[in-house]
Amino acid sequence: MSNVLQGIDAIIFDFGNVLIDLDYPRVIKRFSEVAKKNTEEIEELVVTAPILQKFEMGMIGPDEFRAKFNSLLGTKMGERQFEDIWNSMLKSITKERMDKVLQIGKRFDTFILSNTNMIHEIAYEEMIMEETGRASLRDFVKEVYYSHEIGMRKPNLNCYNFVIDDIGLYASRMLFLDDRLENVEAAKKAGMKAIQIFDPDKQLNEIFGLG
Repeated sequence: MSNVLQGIDAIIFDFGNVLIDLDYPRVIKRFSEVAKKNTEEIEELVVTAPILQKFEMGMIGPDEFRAKFNSLLGTKMGERQFEDIWNSMLKSITKERMDKVLQIGKRFDTFILSNTNMIHEIAYEEMIMEETGRASLRDFVKEVYYSHEIGMRKPNLNCYNFVIDDIGLYASRMLFLDDRLENVEAAKKAGMKAIQIFDPDKQLNEIFGLG
């Protein structure tokens, strides 16, 4: 077990590219084919789009998000086509990795903090059921904090402070795991210990003495 766990009572996992594998290039490529724009144009539009942040904070619903996305890309995607492309970034969830979360949960209070949205939540809950037989991601941890439910998203400090207050522990007793450096640095500013995840299975084994 890693020394980083000394003095830690709670583990907070990011979801994307920590517990579920994502494929961002795939969704960008598919949108580019529909919009007849190159992938660089699509990536710039999507990544910087204020509508994405609004959707991830629950400020707009799926129908409005799709309508604004169509306007942004100059497309006329219907609900089914749009959601099929939008969900194509959700690559895979493995029972093996989720079993690691359950193992870790026997020694620590475990939580998930994720920038996500309503469309993706419905899709990956189905993936969870198919791969693990459990009905929800919430069955694996003590509490789940989705950005679209709490109205805040990483790396804004108010997001971390909300989670810290809700868990009710000193931030220094929490370890945060995320694939994005800006989210890890923000967690450290909020007082947490934090590690950037590049190789989830290998690093979870190393940190928690699994495998």
